[in-house]
Amino acid sequence: MALQENRILKKTDNVSIRIDSKLSAKLHEKCEEQKISLNTLINHILEKQVEWNDLAYEMGWITVFRSTFRELLDSTPKETVQKIALSVGNGDLKNSLNYFYGHVTLESILDMFKKRFQSMNVQFRIIHSDGNSKVVIQHDLGKNWPHLIVTQMNTALNDVGHRIINDEYNKNGFSFEIASVEE
Repeated sequence: MALQENRILKKTDNVSIRIDSKLSAKLHEKCEEQKISLNTLINHILEKQVEWNDLAYEMGWITVFRSTFRELLDSTPKETVQKIALSVGNGDLKNSLNYFYGHVTLESILDMFKKRFQSMNVQFRIIHSDGNSKVVIQHDLGKNWPHLIVTQMNTALNDVGHRIINDEYNKNGFSFEIASVEE
């Protein structure tokens, strides 16, 4: 019900645009597949473009084939992957957080990783309980990718008074909890 109320209260504008007929047909097909309205689909596409794609491109993020990415990480020793993640966590990641959000907070870190994973088609879920947040990730990006992510995220979290605890790994997934350093 709260979600529905947010949609009602959200300010919207009417915009009239022309779309190529072939593109329009493809958009309508996507709407049928996803069982959503054309309006909802276009809003999702525009939001992703403005809030992720444009900013990621401006910050120098690149797209690479999954198999190439997986092979690069899996052929690199875990310790080297973690060392790279530490330097990226201290540099590029924090710069990206500031560029995207204007600040580094627990919420901005979680939101950036969520958007990053969505853009990579990686399943990401946050479960809140007992004052902690448990993050569960399902992926097909190899054995070292989780270590890159956990090290990178932990570096950013340390700056905002949090840390990763209880990290667990298996072949296609990993999970961890985020706790306040004060605990």
